Amino acid sequence: MNVQLNPTEAEIVASTHIGIIGGGQLGLMISEAGRAMGYQALTVLDPTPNAPAAVVAEQIEGGLKDPQALRKLAERSDILTYEIEHINTEALEQLQNEGHTIHPSPQILAVIQNKFRQKEFLAAHGIPVAPFRSVASRSDIEELAQTWGYPLVLKAKKDAYDGRGNARINSAEDIDSALARLAGRELYVEQRIDLEKELGLMISRNARGEIAAHPVVEMIHERDICQAVLAPAPIDANLLKEAESIAHQAIDQLHGIGIFGVELFLDKTGKLWLNEIAPRPHNSGHYTIEACLTSQFEQHLRAITNLSLGATTMRYPVAVMINILGERNGPAEVHWSQEFDPQRVFVHLYGKRETRIDRKMGHITVVGDNLDEVYQLALKVNAALTI
Repeated sequence: MNVQLNPTEAEIVASTHIGIIGGGQLGLMISEAGRAMGYQALTVLDPTPNAPAAVVAEQIEGGLKDPQALRKLAERSDILTYEIEHINTEALEQLQNEGHTIHPSPQILAVIQNKFRQKEFLAAHGIPVAPFRSVASRSDIEELAQTWGYPLVLKAKKDAYDGRGNARINSAEDIDSALARLAGRELYVEQRIDLEKELGLMISRNARGEIAAHPVVEMIHERDICQAVLAPAPIDANLLKEAESIAHQAIDQLHGIGIFGVELFLDKTGKLWLNEIAPRPHNSGHYTIEACLTSQFEQHLRAITNLSLGATTMRYPVAVMINILGERNGPAEVHWSQEFDPQRVFVHLYGKRETRIDRKMGHITVVGDNLDEVYQLALKVNAALTI
């Protein structure tokens, strides 16, 4: 971790109490970074007893949408931040109006947590997004199909992540089942992009308006869940610059403070489209802990406390991150069948007591010189672990 602070910044860190809404793996890694940097105190709010972050930070047990629990966290914090979008923005706005500092702001969160509003915001500011329309019935979808053709993607406007809240429509026969899957939710349809690669980058902004981006990565998804991240993305240098420019424009227009995960699509014609933004550290940035001079978690804390942003240069030519996903339901039990070089292989387990199919239980980062070789080693390490 690249913890370099001047005397003024060291004084800010030593006197600032950080409150984190959410105590899962992101809350854990934010707290670990905060401890290493020397922040005075860190408290997380999470409804799960002994949440992963509780091994590092103090925990308040409470719901993420409970106004009283949020107030309790705010009253013992100088700055509030969050590791998850699905929280009570109205309660946060009330706390903000009373003088509490919250980054990113509740107003930004309200735009981002409603994916349709987010698309409207991005489109209004000239940022390329896939064509989208609000829908309420089968006939609305059929009408769009006549214009755009199939396939289409039906999406919930709120509370959607890791593919939950999406339904692909390949033909008219899929419409009813897609509507049934997302029944009772506000919906929109997005034209399906003819996808070449899924890309992402972490980009941060502080209150001074300084912006710093980590390298663009390729994300490999299966079952709508990120399985692996390749850093840097193996694409043309001009596309790397364009992806960073699109992310820079989006964060600048949001006036966001903190770190943001920006996901993009690269289509088969070579065009980039912004898919969505996460107003927090993100799975696609976990590799930065070992592979970059400043991790996404340290950078987030630097941004929300208005310190200078850290260097984002990679320490190694390439890195690959693999998510450790649950393969069964039951108590978590860690078993290794092989040992690996600790100078190249870094394993993070999140301390979750229960494993579930496709639940994120940890991640593995492997560093080296050749992307194909590093990727194969990362897959081998993952195969040697059961949890």
